[in-house]
Amino acid sequence: MVYGWVVNELPRWIVFGSWICMNIALFIYQFYNFSVLPRYFYSRAVLREALMFARGSAIIINFNIILILLPVCRNLISLVRGTGRCVPRTMKRILDKNLTFHKAVAWTIIAASAMHTMAHYYNYERIASVTRPNPTTPMEGPRYPLEALPTFTLLFVVKDPLTACFITYAGITGHIILVVLFLMMTSSIEFIRRSYFEVFWYTHHLFIIFLTGLAFHQFQQLLPVQNNAEGTYFQNLTAEGVINVVGAHPPALCSLLPAKGVCPEATFKGAPPLSWKFMLGGLFIYIIERIVRFIRSLQRVVIIKVVQHPSKTIEIQMKKRGFTTEAGQYVFINVPSVALFEWHPFTLTSSPEEDYFSVHIRIVGDWTQELSRQLGDGRNAFQQSWELPIVAIDGPFGTASEDVFEHDVGMLVGAGIGVTPFASILKSVFYKLTSEKKISLKKVYFYWICPEPQSFEWFADMLSSVEGQLTAKGMSDFLDIHIYLSRGWKDKDAFAVYLHEGEERDAITGLQARTHYGRPDWSKIFDEISVSHSNTDVGVFFCGPPVLSHNLHDKCNEYTGRSDGSGARFLYNKENF
Repeated sequence: MVYGWVVNELPRWIVFGSWICMNIALFIYQFYNFSVLPRYFYSRAVLREALMFARGSAIIINFNIILILLPVCRNLISLVRGTGRCVPRTMKRILDKNLTFHKAVAWTIIAASAMHTMAHYYNYERIASVTRPNPTTPMEGPRYPLEALPTFTLLFVVKDPLTACFITYAGITGHIILVVLFLMMTSSIEFIRRSYFEVFWYTHHLFIIFLTGLAFHQFQQLLPVQNNAEGTYFQNLTAEGVINVVGAHPPALCSLLPAKGVCPEATFKGAPPLSWKFMLGGLFIYIIERIVRFIRSLQRVVIIKVVQHPSKTIEIQMKKRGFTTEAGQYVFINVPSVALFEWHPFTLTSSPEEDYFSVHIRIVGDWTQELSRQLGDGRNAFQQSWELPIVAIDGPFGTASEDVFEHDVGMLVGAGIGVTPFASILKSVFYKLTSEKKISLKKVYFYWICPEPQSFEWFADMLSSVEGQLTAKGMSDFLDIHIYLSRGWKDKDAFAVYLHEGEERDAITGLQARTHYGRPDWSKIFDEISVSHSNTDVGVFFCGPPVLSHNLHDKCNEYTGRSDGSGARFLYNKENF
């Protein structure tokens, strides 16, 4: 179990832990600086601990702004993944967690923004309620010059903290940023994202307003920083007993001197804006990414065939000049006549060896229903190519599944429509074997869990073809097919199974492999594979619901053999797009 955790979890936790440590270190560094540096002495006297919390959270926001756009640069990630042996397998598996990292960075920005906001609400309360001291009047405790107060208090006499929040660039842009973050956060909830994808899609593009507001957030330079707080100074005691400070203006000393003490005048400048500098690198890469996507979207795509499969599934076969793929990759599809700005991800179900590329789309929402209608769903008449909608394609993009050929043994697990990545892989495996092309893959276990018999229909023909041709070439042991019908079978299905009990092919799927009824016993399956492939790397590739993903992930850790080489090493990979 421990060795399994080391194999599957340790690399990504090293990366994730380094990111967490960097955030903590930056917060402590900024908090310490604003706690002890003399240049912030007078600001601390007015704002107290809230100043440190505000600046500590600000640097966390700036640091994560560098990272927030990088995980969604799909072309960049595919480019890194596609460099082959130059990128270790472990690094590729870390790259496959790009969306998970994107969410973690986003939540960190939200948490830091909440801290930053609460600290500044306190700061505005302090500034609005402070009584400006007379520099010539003795005070209890430290006294501070008028210039040490934030710039806007020199221009407005503010007694209402709420008003103070809305008379500065920082206050106005800060509240706009908060509203945008709230909208983006709430629309990213799993239920909203899956049920109302358009809401998620459009709301997420408010990041443009977020970045613009952040770039201008500090341009008023409200925070005073003392220029002459640090440096050489001398103390002289005159004959009259007056202390003179010559040189710099040490605030800790000068603020405590009595009225007759003489110090050089403290000079201040506004803290320069920094957020726009932090976002430049990531924003530049993202702009290049969007330019590449835009150019790709302009390239013509020809729909050569549309196939209506059972279980409300359509297959679209297309061609595009210069379009090359790898098994298991995915594309983003835009159909302007359905929704002008919406791009939806779909796994390629064709293999690289075929002269076209295809996707299988399950009709489950408004967008897919309208697309199906425009493609001629329900019509008996033949449609000419010019009657079909215009389609734009962005991609292909790399995923975890394309690494299956780097393992000795592959374990492919699909649930429902999640089987689509493996259609491409199984086809490619067949073409590679029939062309006698040398591959590292020696054995493939394929598991497909479906809720109803009709779900098998669109994919069973392809499986039957691959199964039959491998058997004809004497390679039937290469592919083990295991299909599970988890629910939805009726009495007539049971009767059909009974009638065809002695036949060579399964009554439900038509395959030589028999259909299992119920859910897989993963403990038994992993144990058998571990014994059969001792001291072997088994790549486990999954596409489907999160609950099953967690279960398989735990089994990979549990059944991965010890470091001494006994048992198989299960390397878990999950589709993320």
